[in-house]
Amino acid sequence: MKNRIRIDTVKQANELAAIATGLEGKITITDGRGLTVNAKSVIGALHAMEFDELWLESENDIYMAIEPFIIIEPPATENII
Repeated sequence: MKNRIRIDTVKQANELAAIATGLEGKITITDGRGLTVNAKSVIGALHAMEFDELWLESENDIYMAIEPFIIIEPPATENII
């Protein structure tokens, strides 16, 4: 499972790390260019705040647990002639 997320504050980084710690399996935050940190680590979540974009990857479906952090992007619009 891979979802684009947003972390804007230290409080949010702490909350995400606490949620991730309570979940099963490996959970990482990546930047789309190969940089990866452990989402279960407060230090990792804080470091990820410096990434250009954040993607949370997990072995399991954890959508409901991390829903407050997920960025929902609108569907791409097509030019209709």
